[in-house]
Amino acid sequence: MSGDAPRSKAGFILAVLFATACAAPNGSRDLATARTGFDDYVAQCTARHGYSPEAGSNLGPYVLGAGEREWRECVYQGVEQYLVTSTLSPEAYRRAIAEDRKMTDSVADGRMTRAERGARVQELLKEIERIEEENKAKLEQTRAVERLVKEEIQRQQAPMRRVLMVPLTR
Repeated sequence: MSGDAPRSKAGFILAVLFATACAAPNGSRDLATARTGFDDYVAQCTARHGYSPEAGSNLGPYVLGAGEREWRECVYQGVEQYLVTSTLSPEAYRRAIAEDRKMTDSVADGRMTRAERGARVQELLKEIERIEEENKAKLEQTRAVERLVKEEIQRQQAPMRRVLMVPLTR
């Protein structure tokens, strides 16, 4: 039975390594770098479409600004390109995009004010920030487990290395 202990430990270690590999971020960039790229992309959207969210404060409650819908679509593409590819929770961003599209239609149709949409967008952003903080904590925990697993593997292999290093004598 004691011969099974190293095998079951090895199985446990492989399972932990597999689980941690599956929990790794989808994208190769870290989120802070992605957000910097995204901010630059949004500035390009503003230049390309001639709309800035600050201009919206001069509009009526049920009016979309000139180029606003195009600007928003451009921003959605930036979210997909920069943020979705760098997060553990792409669905949170995609839900926010879908909801923003519906709310923008509601503003244009007179069913929601710009202020209501703005307040809801802020709620969505806070929710995404909360999710990202949870992801960051999970990732840090995963990395700590990976370090422990690596140390345990090295500890278990050390006696085997010593045995292999002893010259064979007859």
